[in-house]
Amino acid sequence: MLSAQSYQPNVYTQEDLQILGTLANQAIVAIQNGRLFAETQRLAEELEQRVVERTSELEREKQNTETLLRILTEVSSSLDLDRALNRTLALLNDAIGAEQGTIMLLQTDDNLLHFRAGYGYLTRQAVAESRATTLRVGEGLAGWVVENRQGVLIEDLHQDSRWVRASAGSRDHRSSIVAPMMVGEDVIGVLMVFHRKVAHFSPELLNLVQAIAGQVAVSINNAHLYELIRDQAERLGTMLRKEQEEASRSQAILEAVADGVLVTGGDNKVTFLNKSAERILGLPSGHIVSQSLDTFGGLFGKAAGAWMQTIRGWSEDSAFYQSGDTYAEQIELDNKRIVLVHLAPVMLQNDFLGTVSIFRDITHEVEVDRLKSEFVATVSHELRTPMTSIRGYADILLLGAAGALNENQSHFLQIIKNNTERLNILVNDLLDISRIEAGRVTLTSQPLDLRDVAEDVIADILRRSQEENKPMAISLDAPQELPRVLGDSERVRQILDNLVDNAYHYTPVNGQIQVRLHSENGEVQVDVSDSGVGIAPEDQERIFERFFRGENPLVLETPGTGLGLPIVKQLVEMHHGRIWMTSKGVPGEGSIFSFTLPAHQTVPPGRGKNGKNTNR
Repeated sequence: MLSAQSYQPNVYTQEDLQILGTLANQAIVAIQNGRLFAETQRLAEELEQRVVERTSELEREKQNTETLLRILTEVSSSLDLDRALNRTLALLNDAIGAEQGTIMLLQTDDNLLHFRAGYGYLTRQAVAESRATTLRVGEGLAGWVVENRQGVLIEDLHQDSRWVRASAGSRDHRSSIVAPMMVGEDVIGVLMVFHRKVAHFSPELLNLVQAIAGQVAVSINNAHLYELIRDQAERLGTMLRKEQEEASRSQAILEAVADGVLVTGGDNKVTFLNKSAERILGLPSGHIVSQSLDTFGGLFGKAAGAWMQTIRGWSEDSAFYQSGDTYAEQIELDNKRIVLVHLAPVMLQNDFLGTVSIFRDITHEVEVDRLKSEFVATVSHELRTPMTSIRGYADILLLGAAGALNENQSHFLQIIKNNTERLNILVNDLLDISRIEAGRVTLTSQPLDLRDVAEDVIADILRRSQEENKPMAISLDAPQELPRVLGDSERVRQILDNLVDNAYHYTPVNGQIQVRLHSENGEVQVDVSDSGVGIAPEDQERIFERFFRGENPLVLETPGTGLGLPIVKQLVEMHHGRIWMTSKGVPGEGSIFSFTLPAHQTVPPGRGKNGKNTNR
């Protein structure tokens, strides 16, 4: 309100009243303008303060972002994880004003927190003590953060029951921020910063430390992945180098061997051919490698049909292969070379990977063996004539045709006769061996009753036992309904006669010999057992070798050539039978020699009584 007063009456006119109203209106405008100016100044000051505060906040965020960027750059720029972590802690301490920074990582092997890096005022001794300290999940402040997966701001560690003093230097810690380092949902460790002043850190710094902890966790995880990949790559590289070295060494060995080596893959294609195989087969490897083996079937001739069929069978169906299967065959190539082939499959667990064939050129050996057999046959034949004369004249002299003989003369003539008989046996054995090896022995197969053959052999041995005054219990065990066998009567008699004769020679007086016959799986098996000296285990593998005889005194004093069993073995195999022996090598328990001969089929060939295929 604006008023004007005077001590005189009727001083003011209507005009004065209008002037006063105008002044009042102007005063009101001035007052309102003043108020607006003051409000404007206040608002400007508030806005300026808010700008200052926001600028400061943006500056802090900028600093935090720059700090986070520097830390990320530091962690990512070095392959040395320890150096990178220490540098990260140094940058973090500078950024937030911390005096000590520590990183503990959770190891998967023991599920314990281990000290990994530290930077600050702690002495080396305190750091060493910290390195030896481990915490369980849930133990101490660090363990609590890992268990609860959340960061904490502690104004005074001495007032917090979760705090565990790990070292002497940790007693100086008062305020702290501890943040979990997480990768996805997994906690891999904790990041801790300390200060010796109470309530030094602000809640804003907690967010910064947590952000840095997350980024450091990702970097640590990436570093671990890099180490894992690097180690795996180094192991794979080492394995590859070793395999390459082994492959090169194996190839060098295969190239150096004198025998030919041919390797096929699972698809029956040739994958390797060494120089010796090229020479033996007369084919360069460039023309055969990567080609199907069937393409070169004509090169190997008809004799290699079984070998190639075996490879083809294994390639087409791995079930065709049985564990322990091997194959060996002597074949004659079209270039007239005679080659011994050994075949074996390459298996990985139950997977068929291919085959390896070893070729040995035995053309020269076969020729030498043929010449040797011919020489032995010729010499043996030439020896028979003088031996027959010597033995004949010795018999005539023993009969007294040249006059009476005294005791010494009879003894000497008997020695001549016995040795000519031994020499005759040797000549006959040599002739048999040479004929068999030369393929000049043919079998006249016919149905035979093995029981009759065994009875004749046993009867001869019994007469011999009586003549030589060597008592022996000899028996035959054979069923009445024994199937006939298919064989050459003379050669089957020779087989059984030789085995029974050996049992008689190497069994002491009053010993026992048994011949047992029985049928099994389309074969007739013959077992000749005795109670003689037996065969030592170390000699059993060589018992069927030519000219091999054991070292037992009874064996050495018994006449023999060491050719009987080899002849028997070859004759049995010519009959498509099998022969083997068993012995414990204990005197008195003797030996058992067994062989089989195929039973004679009384129905159409290849069909048994139930229509099943019985061909072997």
